[in-house]
Amino acid sequence: SQGENTTAPREVSGRVPLSEIPNLMRALGYYPSEAQVSNMVNEVKYSKYTTTGEVLDSVDLPQFIQLYVNHRPIFGVDKPQVEEAFKVLSDAAANQSLNLDGAGEGVGSGTGKGGPSFDFASTFNDMSAVDWAELKEKLLTTGESLSDDDLKVCLRALTGSDELPDGPLTAETFIDQVLGFEDYEADE
Repeated sequence: SQGENTTAPREVSGRVPLSEIPNLMRALGYYPSEAQVSNMVNEVKYSKYTTTGEVLDSVDLPQFIQLYVNHRPIFGVDKPQVEEAFKVLSDAAANQSLNLDGAGEGVGSGTGKGGPSFDFASTFNDMSAVDWAELKEKLLTTGESLSDDDLKVCLRALTGSDELPDGPLTAETFIDQVLGFEDYEADE
């Protein structure tokens, strides 16, 4: 084993375990969902299976670059996209709910048969703002939910704090304080 206090020469294989793919992708600014991570891992894991019967447990740099280029979004998220997302959610808030697991009725009365509903009316207001406490609760309990510790790690990485202040979170506040985009007012 190669511990920190070894005097033996280090063995560098040039390969990374498949379990580290999500961390590497996130380090490059791509935040795949758990389903996307599973697809990427399986793509590499079984890439040689049909020809050699071999199941891979690691990826080398050329394979990783190919994986990243094939799976990352073509364009990053910019300010107008964030603003539009807040506006869309605000516009949908008029007594509608969204079924978060894709089974059931989707946007409608909140009577979806497949899983938890997201109550837009209580989460978003007419000012295109999100109530942070409600959004946090949804992040921790619905869809591909985060653990409380994972959410704190994400917030700490983005803001330097484990929490955001309670109350409404507008697109401008989200862009400035959470995502850290600069020159918000200069772009208008």
